Amino acid sequence: MLIGIDASRANHETKTGVEWYAWHIIQEFKAQSEKGKTGGDVQFILYSDTPLSGELAQLPKNWQAKVLHWPMRFWTQVRLSWEMLVHPPDVLFIPAHVFPIIHPKKTVMIVHDVAAAGFPDSYNWFEQWYTIWSAKYAVKHLWKVITPSEFTKRELLSLELRIKNPAFASASAGRQESRVFVVHHGYDTRYRKINDEQYIDSVLKKYNIKKPFMLNVGRLEEKKNTANLIRAFTQFRMNSRLQTTDYRLQLVLVGQPGYGYEKVQEAIAQSAYKQDIRLPGWVPPEDIVALMNATEAFVFPSLYEGFGLPILEAFACGTPVLASKGGSLEEVGQDAAIFVDPPSMEDIVVGMERVAADQFLRQSLIQKGMGRMENFSWDKAARETLEILLASR
Repeated sequence: MLIGIDASRANHETKTGVEWYAWHIIQEFKAQSEKGKTGGDVQFILYSDTPLSGELAQLPKNWQAKVLHWPMRFWTQVRLSWEMLVHPPDVLFIPAHVFPIIHPKKTVMIVHDVAAAGFPDSYNWFEQWYTIWSAKYAVKHLWKVITPSEFTKRELLSLELRIKNPAFASASAGRQESRVFVVHHGYDTRYRKINDEQYIDSVLKKYNIKKPFMLNVGRLEEKKNTANLIRAFTQFRMNSRLQTTDYRLQLVLVGQPGYGYEKVQEAIAQSAYKQDIRLPGWVPPEDIVALMNATEAFVFPSLYEGFGLPILEAFACGTPVLASKGGSLEEVGQDAAIFVDPPSMEDIVVGMERVAADQFLRQSLIQKGMGRMENFSWDKAARETLEILLASR
């Protein structure tokens, strides 16, 4: 049996959410294969548009890599499609959003979210149409579809049926629903509690960050609710009973600009505490680990998440979490985080005040978070995903 995997996104040098998912799931597939968990008759092939690099290029004996050179855009739809036409694997796994239009009958794709439907302005017209079309086609026609949360599954089925009631969609999707499987993500084990204060201090100095601070990681954009978080931080600083010369709280926003960044810039410009807002840009995971360990709290009032991996990473670092209610973050965090209404600046402020001032609550959140993250691992995600891929063997 030959399983083909689109590794193009996993091979990106600068990775964010979807790229990291693809990288981790492939690496864990390798580990499962080396342990003999897939059986000796299963072969794997990784397709990419450029030669694999780093650890991704280190392949077990029953694995191979194939570079599908293509000098122009639409590598997936042209070059990968051609490969599927002339040399199709038994099963094709797409760990990103989009499948090749020519694909094997047994094609499995993960739909990470359907944010383009809820936040169309965050995408250009082609990205919006392409991702929504791909998601709808997948749930209707592909052999199997994977989502990272029950929330995303409901959103996907609701999108397909064009109705507004996700609960009804999930109950009535019939044949489509039977092909949609939920597999929760794992988290990067580099995220952990560390006691190397010298290293933590060196990272803080590198980015000109001083304790105490609250941390947010993600694109600086409308979908992530960044401008509202900045306004809430400003109001918190104005209200805070903790505000003294010795408690000059900073807000650290890690990530690149996204759609609506001009509103983020405006919120910063209007803040009376703009000198305490830090924008370090993209930060490598090893430095984010240090920031997670040093922060007072991880604040993540995003308007939409398909899973919410950053809150697991915060849990693993022993960091209190404030996150959005009403979506996948509650599914992932359960009782281990403070949940707020993301459109409400006032609710975010109250949440920040609670997590900053209540030491008993902070310790309770840390303990619950450390326990909660034990339910998630890339080993578990890979085993469950391989069961889906190997079901017809």
